[in-house]
Amino acid sequence: MKTIILFAMLGSVVCLSCTNYSSHSQLVKHRENGWYRIIDGQKDSIASLPIVTVKEFAALRLDKDFSGKAVITGSVSKNKLQAWADSTEQLIGKRIGFVFNDTVITAPRVNMRLESGAFQIATPNNYDIPSLYRSLLKEKKDSLDALFKANGWENDTLFFNQSDLQIQDSIINTLDYIDACSIVKGFENK
Repeated sequence: MKTIILFAMLGSVVCLSCTNYSSHSQLVKHRENGWYRIIDGQKDSIASLPIVTVKEFAALRLDKDFSGKAVITGSVSKNKLQAWADSTEQLIGKRIGFVFNDTVITAPRVNMRLESGAFQIATPNNYDIPSLYRSLLKEKKDSLDALFKANGWENDTLFFNQSDLQIQDSIINTLDYIDACSIVKGFENK
């Protein structure tokens, strides 16, 4: 079963076709959540290394597609933008898969180089996209918390926890993991 997904990214229209992966096939090996190359015709068809992981996402948003179905839109961090664009160019006519908890959630066919870094996570079945969205935000926040904690930094949880959910989401979305690593390293050298 094929579904066409249309969405606008920074003034250009991108068309991806999605194939329904029956029963979200379990993978043999654990993989970090994120986008991977799909290698057709192999038993374990997911590339071993990700193109981009959840902690490298930016601007995640719960949205609706043209038919009113929940989707997640987002973009990769500016530090992974070139890798994303180059990978999508190499994958034109092939599949790219979003893996979550060792399950392929969606595997659209790439139809063009995606230079904007934008992506959409959509499924042709009844997958719980709102729960996935909350899980992705939590994973991104947890990765940042672990980075800071490992380097002796404390969170201002009083401010964060008293903020409403929309402000919390905005804070999480504006923090770039790779920039946070650079900040931590910068303070180590002082």
